[in-house]
Amino acid sequence: MPLDNLTHHFLIAAPQMPDPRFERALIYVCRHDKYGALGLRVNQPIEEARVGKLLEDLDIEVTNPQVMEDLALEGGPMYPEVGFVLHTGQPSWASSFAISENVCITTSRDILQRIAAGQGVGHYQLCLGHASWGKTQLERELDSGDWLVCPADLSLLFETPFEERWHMAADKIGVNLDFLSSDIGHA
Repeated sequence: MPLDNLTHHFLIAAPQMPDPRFERALIYVCRHDKYGALGLRVNQPIEEARVGKLLEDLDIEVTNPQVMEDLALEGGPMYPEVGFVLHTGQPSWASSFAISENVCITTSRDILQRIAAGQGVGHYQLCLGHASWGKTQLERELDSGDWLVCPADLSLLFETPFEERWHMAADKIGVNLDFLSSDIGHA
């Protein structure tokens, strides 16, 4: 698999992940190029952060009862006060860009208003903060065995229960994380 562009792939934290902030993390890579990478953790719900309450705190009226129950995710350690909406569909919002054919990331208020009303957005995840890597940093971490790589799919990204995502992503590439040695990649 070419590692020069991991956009629309998952990074699966190896069991021996040295950074405790990413223990058992599943990161969806939104951008990966010669300047670095940006991703969102998609398996760490914030129990006290209901999407509806967050939207109400932004003075957005919530009329969709499901939104009141939806959990926001801890997207990563960088800028936890910034919300990123990962969603299906096209990049038709004020600050959207397409990641893949049917996955976009948006940071604008207009999508939050539509989510609150239950309009125009199929699947979505509201992530607070993000993970980022500088130039060649992610490649070094991959070489060290900190991450496994798996192609992304919509089911795993939006439908699989949060607590199952880390194991399910590894299963997709034939890796049983419960039996993976902490010596992987080291001779």
